[in-house]
Amino acid sequence: MSLRYLLLLVLIAPLSAAETPAIQPVDPQLSRPVDFYQDVFPILEAKCLACHNVKTKEGALVLENVDAILRGGDSGPAVVAGKPEESLLLKLASRADEPVMPPLPNTAQAQPLTPKELGLLRQWIQEGAQRGNPPPASAIQWRPVPSHIRSVQALALDPLGRFLAAGRANRVVLFDLSERREAAQLTDPALLSVQFNGAPMYGQGSSHQDFVHAVAFSPDGRWLASAGYREVKLWERLTEQRLYDWEAGPPVTALALASDGTQAATGHADGSVRLWNLAAGQPGPTLAGHTAAVNGVAFSPEGDRLYTGSDDKTVRRWDLAAAQEQGRLETPAEIKALLLSRDGTILVTAHQDNRLRYWSHEALAPQPAGGDAAPSEPPKPLRENADHGQPVTALALVPGTDEFLAGSRDGNVRMYNITNGGQVRNFGLGSPVLDVAVSPKGERVAAAGENGITRIWNRANGQQLAELKGNPQLGREVLTTTDDLTVARNKVGLRDEEEKAADKDRQGREESLKKAQEQREAAVKARDEAQKKFEEAEAKLKEAEGKLAEKPDDEALKKAREEADKGRTAAQEALKKATDALDSAERAVKLSDEALQRAQQLLEESKQAHVAAQTYAKETEERLNKLKEAHGQSPAAQRCLTYTSLGGQLVVGGDANRLDLWDGTTGAAYESLTADQPVLFAECSANGLLVTVSGGRLTVRDIRPQWQLAARLGPKADSPLDVSESPFIDRVLTLSFSPDGKWLLTGGGEPSRSGELILWDVASRQIVRTFTEPHSDTVFDAEFSRDGKLIVSGAADKFVKLFETETGRLIRSFEGHTNHVLAVSIRADDSSLASGGADNAVKVWNLATGEQRRTMNNFQKQVTSLDYIGVSDNIVASGGDKTVRLFTASNGNNFRTYGGMPDFLYAAVASPDQKLIVGAGEDGVIHVWDGNSGNELMKFEPPPIAEQTAQN
Repeated sequence: MSLRYLLLLVLIAPLSAAETPAIQPVDPQLSRPVDFYQDVFPILEAKCLACHNVKTKEGALVLENVDAILRGGDSGPAVVAGKPEESLLLKLASRADEPVMPPLPNTAQAQPLTPKELGLLRQWIQEGAQRGNPPPASAIQWRPVPSHIRSVQALALDPLGRFLAAGRANRVVLFDLSERREAAQLTDPALLSVQFNGAPMYGQGSSHQDFVHAVAFSPDGRWLASAGYREVKLWERLTEQRLYDWEAGPPVTALALASDGTQAATGHADGSVRLWNLAAGQPGPTLAGHTAAVNGVAFSPEGDRLYTGSDDKTVRRWDLAAAQEQGRLETPAEIKALLLSRDGTILVTAHQDNRLRYWSHEALAPQPAGGDAAPSEPPKPLRENADHGQPVTALALVPGTDEFLAGSRDGNVRMYNITNGGQVRNFGLGSPVLDVAVSPKGERVAAAGENGITRIWNRANGQQLAELKGNPQLGREVLTTTDDLTVARNKVGLRDEEEKAADKDRQGREESLKKAQEQREAAVKARDEAQKKFEEAEAKLKEAEGKLAEKPDDEALKKAREEADKGRTAAQEALKKATDALDSAERAVKLSDEALQRAQQLLEESKQAHVAAQTYAKETEERLNKLKEAHGQSPAAQRCLTYTSLGGQLVVGGDANRLDLWDGTTGAAYESLTADQPVLFAECSANGLLVTVSGGRLTVRDIRPQWQLAARLGPKADSPLDVSESPFIDRVLTLSFSPDGKWLLTGGGEPSRSGELILWDVASRQIVRTFTEPHSDTVFDAEFSRDGKLIVSGAADKFVKLFETETGRLIRSFEGHTNHVLAVSIRADDSSLASGGADNAVKVWNLATGEQRRTMNNFQKQVTSLDYIGVSDNIVASGGDKTVRLFTASNGNNFRTYGGMPDFLYAAVASPDQKLIVGAGEDGVIHVWDGNSGNELMKFEPPPIAEQTAQN
């Protein structure tokens, strides 16, 4: 059990050993030695490993293998082999010492060890705490993931910031942040047939057999990778499913859906009305009667009747069960749109004469049998509005209210009260309005215009929330290229600094060479002078020896000879010293010259790199300008728009032959669906279907987010649950897609034995490279640089390492953490990298030199995750101290902290623009904050335990 639970128990409801009766071990009565993997490991797995596993390791204690147990954690060895009475693990588990383990109550719902379990643990320690042999992989005895475990250990945001993936226990859960709801739980079909004790072991929504330790989206958002024990799974997102595609008949002039989404109706230019059975997937009957184009259709609230308005100036009511006209109303002018009040009692018609007319539904009188004679006195409207300068083209009811929108060719959207005709508010579009829409809850309104612009407003106060225009794909490319230009300009600055530093170094080398040459010249002179003196001293010695030879007994000559000999010896030593000094000076000149050549080469390389960086920045700027120009060109008319069933997205169609999906509140661009011809009409049903009219065809799409399992990496091809021959030696703890989405990097390893990094080809699902001994212990995190040329990794061996992606070559090791490195990230411009670890520290390093720039010691517990945010110098990090923090790496400023969570946090992620910050951990609650204001936007609670048990 984790130390955080022990501390929580002490602080909130402390139970001393005296208050908690000790549990006495009993003899397990085995007729054999205790086997760790057979007898002890299952006990630890059930009652301890939720908090003391390789990834979590509370108190730096891991209980997954014997080596880790003997090594222990912050309190020292957990077990002393052969000495049960000195083994902390046994004393705490037997509740004979404080703090007792596990405490009661605890959030993991772990129960105390039984006397027999304690007896097994005690006997194993008494017998020397033998390591034993782990069972072969093929013999893994999988057990159900305990239903009470709801912790989230991994998070990932898709590139557009719409979808959030969370690894919760053995499940991968997807959330649609635009709709603030759970979107999917990914199911591996192979798990559904697995049995345990005669019942299914896994239910719908089960993704892996073991805990999900990592999730990652590909750069294009098409793929989601998830990792567990000895396996990685690839899930593919399906953007749309075309359910039906029908020939619509004569040109369509109007479209409406029934409130329950089971049927659609289209009005046509020839005056006909066609019904479409969406539930059965079949075209329905055709209603004939109008003599001109039908421009408005509306279902009654019950869906049993249809109202139609036409250029023939009539409104007709149809009985859908009988497919017959039920009533008719003659109006003063051509009808361009119509709607019904929420109770179906009031009908609003928009006319060619720029007026809105309100009618009682009772005004639609049945036609006399056998003829079309009109009533003797035509009914009059309840009221009229004459506010519009041009015809009203679109009407939309505000759900749950008596208000509706009227969009006009005069460029305005006016909101009226349907019961009294009073104008409530005006929204200006500045272009002929072609369609209007209201979000399902009525809080937002939108209008599409002939000028290719759609605007979204707050219905309550009229504030504009967003303006949508242009191609979303081009818009995203503009944003991405803007980031590219930011990085490119940063690199120009870095290369400029490097060039200046290289030039300064060259100048220093030149000065050093000059000094060395001067010293050599002085040494030559000194050597020549010493040579001359030596020759003079040698001549004196020869002269003295000659004189002494003539008078061998002359004491004065003997003394003179001795003095000359001493002078020669001294001169010889001086000559040797001068010669050595000259040799040293020659070497200094040579080394200085070589250093200068290297400095000149480095300067030349720096100049070339600087020029290349400038060239790339210029090319990027030109590319950005072209994209902006293309994006800013006069956009095609936007003819239709509709909110999705929950209002998270706004679908816009028009003359650009696309259906664009935007965030229904912020206007952020999501994706586009292609159409062969201009999209004239679009409506979303309550059950998530999108019905469109384009090119004379009526198409029904399911645009609800869906993912399907596409590949498994690790298991046998013919046995999807067998990981006995997996290339992964143990748990896969980290995943990262290359920036181009071509490769997937996986990291893990065998605890206390080896670290593992494997590079995969996403398309072929084949291994590109297995890095040779990248770390000596488990790899916890690894990622690509923004350009994909570098890979950084952090591991339990306390090292951060940098590799070349193309070759796998180790470039540099970064040493400075005093405990496991749990998180790493490279800044977008490759100037720095950051790392966080179990030493409660965040460190920032110079990527090029390996120099440690600064350390941030703000966390009180492990730093569990860490990432640079977009192309900025800001870092998001989560910690075991229940906080998510934002830092500025260049100065170490912790400028925002998200706290108040009740438990250990395992992961935090941020959108590239820092608008969204997400964090989650042990309690399973996922928090989503506004990255700029710090306010909580939403949170997702884990399912109740009873519900999760049912799912399992």
